[in-house]
Amino acid sequence: MVKRLLLVACMLLSINMLHAQEKIKTTAEQVTFYIDGAQVTRTKTINLPAGETTLLFTGMSPYMDAKSMQVKAQGKLTVLGVNHQFNYTDSLERSALTMKMEMLTKKSYELQASKEVVQTQIDLLKANCSVGNRTATTSLATIKEMNSYYATESMALRKKLISIDEQLRTNSNEIAAIQAEIAQLGQKAPKAMSEIEVKVSANAACQAHFTITYFVKNAGWFPSYDIRSEGVNKPLTLSYKANIFQNTQEDWKDVELTLSSSSPSISNVLPELKPYWLDYGLAPPRYDNNLIGNTISGVVTDNKRQPIIGASIIVPGTTIGAITDANGRYSITLPDGKRSLQFAAIGYTTQTRDAYSNTLNIRLQEDVAMEESAVIGFGAAPKSVMRSAKVTSNAMMDTEAIEESEVMAVEQSQTMAGYEFNIVRKLSIPSDGKSVVTEIGRYELPATYLYKSVPKINKDVYIIAESTQWKNHNLLEGEATIYFDNSFVGKTVLNPYQTSDTLSLSMGQNKAIRVQRTKVNESTSRKFIASNQVQTLTWLITVENTQNQPTTIQVQDQLPVSIDNSIEVSAEKLSGGKMNDNGIVTWTLNLQPGEKRELLLQYKVKSPKGNRLIVE
Repeated sequence: MVKRLLLVACMLLSINMLHAQEKIKTTAEQVTFYIDGAQVTRTKTINLPAGETTLLFTGMSPYMDAKSMQVKAQGKLTVLGVNHQFNYTDSLERSALTMKMEMLTKKSYELQASKEVVQTQIDLLKANCSVGNRTATTSLATIKEMNSYYATESMALRKKLISIDEQLRTNSNEIAAIQAEIAQLGQKAPKAMSEIEVKVSANAACQAHFTITYFVKNAGWFPSYDIRSEGVNKPLTLSYKANIFQNTQEDWKDVELTLSSSSPSISNVLPELKPYWLDYGLAPPRYDNNLIGNTISGVVTDNKRQPIIGASIIVPGTTIGAITDANGRYSITLPDGKRSLQFAAIGYTTQTRDAYSNTLNIRLQEDVAMEESAVIGFGAAPKSVMRSAKVTSNAMMDTEAIEESEVMAVEQSQTMAGYEFNIVRKLSIPSDGKSVVTEIGRYELPATYLYKSVPKINKDVYIIAESTQWKNHNLLEGEATIYFDNSFVGKTVLNPYQTSDTLSLSMGQNKAIRVQRTKVNESTSRKFIASNQVQTLTWLITVENTQNQPTTIQVQDQLPVSIDNSIEVSAEKLSGGKMNDNGIVTWTLNLQPGEKRELLLQYKVKSPKGNRLIVE
């Protein structure tokens, strides 16, 4: 019977050892930020005993994609299984606080007992303070000696009592603070964190090195640019910025950072063309959404109409993004042909909406799926300078003492999936949804400047900077802030995916060059000849240079282009303008100070009589 009990006890002991879990805390060492999401790498070296061990890696983001999780182990061991699960850290924190409060309470009881002992000693000292009996005579020396002893002992005991009272007050305050903290935790919803359970087996005790990688949402980056020019005779200065954000509930401190232009969340399925059926009555696709410009702004709120701070807005399929401010507001510039915006925030369901106006307000719904989840199954540069102002002791700016600072060192490379920017210096990215802006490059681009105007659409004259030396800087599509002559001009979209070798940027407007376009009514007519109708349209374009210096301006207009053999379009007067195959007429004018030039654009349209044809 005794042998059987011993056998059962050994079996139970071995089972307990088999299923013993060792909780392991790791820190992020390397993070690769994608346009939408991030890949996190953690490492840990562990001394393993012989036999089977269950390791529990804790403290990871609840937004981890379990299917992307990879665990690699180096050492004389075998990985038996990997599992992803959730653990509610708030309950663990509450348990730790409760344990601490129990220890403090126990200490208070001990201090109270010590206080009672000291008080008894004081009472005993008082009761025995007599130096003799009433019949015997006590010497003066003995009296002095006894008084000194009584005073010394009484003072020591009183000091002990004061010290114990101070410790009791301190303990009481700590207990009250812990009770308040526990009550505050009780008012919050439990916060889930990811854990990775790894079961391993080793024939003998060994040292093992684990590498954990996983993809996590609620993180990303997007590029932006500051483009500056000090004048039409100066080169462009392009500041290449990375806006990095994360709200994963992981704080990434002193990590190696890599920025990638790819996005694993974008579908890797090759799109398919569907038949384009052409027939009478079938309307062709329309792309004009009646937007004024390409800037979309709005407010992102929750169900209670409260602003959501740090929500990310991304143009799907691009690297353009933005972050909501403290009031939940955002502003983003869309590239041509793009109208969709993706809105995402921690704890909310991601939404993708099309913009049909310049204002798009979004109300995100709380994501209850994650709160209800318990367990998910198995898953396996060249140096540049920046000007900084130095303030002297007399509070005046010392322009002679302007210091130069270097742009952060960044190693750039090109992969099949896009570009990568490896930041040499380690950075910290807290989980607060705020955008951390890092300058990853600054370049000087030689540029030529042109004045251009399209008076049919807008009578303003735009300053256009053109540069050809930009392709070797690994630029991505992003929003650009323009500064010209030390003044803020506005925003535009830098599109490096254009087919042209020349990068054109609008640097603002020149109000000193005036352009007008008016229809000449006396030269505009409609005539009917036999079975045809002939329409003649004449436009007068005036260009005036009010500057005190010569200038060159390029003006564009257009003629309609016929796609029907029964409709004929002929140019009558172009005033020296050159027309391309698309009907675009371009004039390049060299104007002296105060010079005014008039241009005539006249064309005829011949079409069958009886058909409604709109010509303008």
